[in-house]
Amino acid sequence: MKRKTLLLGAAMAAVTTVAAGVTALAADGSPAQVQPYIIGGHPAAAAPPGITSLQYDAASHGEKYIDYHTCGGALVFRGWVVTAAHCVTDPPAGSPVAHQVFGWTAPPIPTADKKFKVRVGGTNRTQGGETAWVTKIVVHPDWNWAQDPPKKPGAPEKRPVSDIAMLKLDHLLQQPTVQLARTPARPGDKISLYGWGETEPDSNSTTLPIQLQQLDTSVTAPSRCAESSMSAGEICTDNPSGTDGSCYGDSGGPAYKNINGVLQLVGGASRNADQQCGLSPNVYTSQPDFREFIYQVARTGSA
Repeated sequence: MKRKTLLLGAAMAAVTTVAAGVTALAADGSPAQVQPYIIGGHPAAAAPPGITSLQYDAASHGEKYIDYHTCGGALVFRGWVVTAAHCVTDPPAGSPVAHQVFGWTAPPIPTADKKFKVRVGGTNRTQGGETAWVTKIVVHPDWNWAQDPPKKPGAPEKRPVSDIAMLKLDHLLQQPTVQLARTPARPGDKISLYGWGETEPDSNSTTLPIQLQQLDTSVTAPSRCAESSMSAGEICTDNPSGTDGSCYGDSGGPAYKNINGVLQLVGGASRNADQQCGLSPNVYTSQPDFREFIYQVARTGSA
């Protein structure tokens, strides 16, 4: 995210999903390969319930890949975090869809080489809150990087892209969980996006924020995200002033809606409506539409 006073008139990098092929700079100056970021926001005054930084260790690839922030997520149960499927899977080799729809290029580190962990409940992604190791990853069975999603018989829309995964933690956390909204967010609903992603339009020259960023926006008409292969089970989030939104580094990060004074989970960052973040609306997986999957995995450990 970036303050509007610094962003107006600036071109932004894409809000795509997994940005393994996009290199920003971490706080120590080393390359930081992260998924979408939020541009145009402001530092969050407090941590919303369940806010999660998904990180990994891949020491065999160098010391810089320790405590490596890669995506966002949300603690929906004390032992389970929900995030984007593209954050914890590798795209099919040479997949044109993975590149065109999600902006993914060949990952620098295979998922198999990563040991995932989470930091939950703080605004600082390097300290505070609680930490836990990920012991199991359950990806939605329909997730296939949006490759040739079949149409439902008699229906014009495609099968949901299903960019969603559940992460089992090695122990139960004491941090407050986030309540899953009972119904999907609708166009016009006010929402807030959170993440530790890029705060400047040039992802090759900026450092990633240590402080959690927040962008207040709203859900907009699905037609505004039509070019991103948007399908059922997704929402389109508005781009305030045409300059603000998610971008590389915020993938899997939550969208909250204030319902009767309680922040509830309504989405997880998936991709941009086109290939330039900050210049178009964003596509978020609608977590309430996947309530059955989320509860099934939490209860049984499988989809």
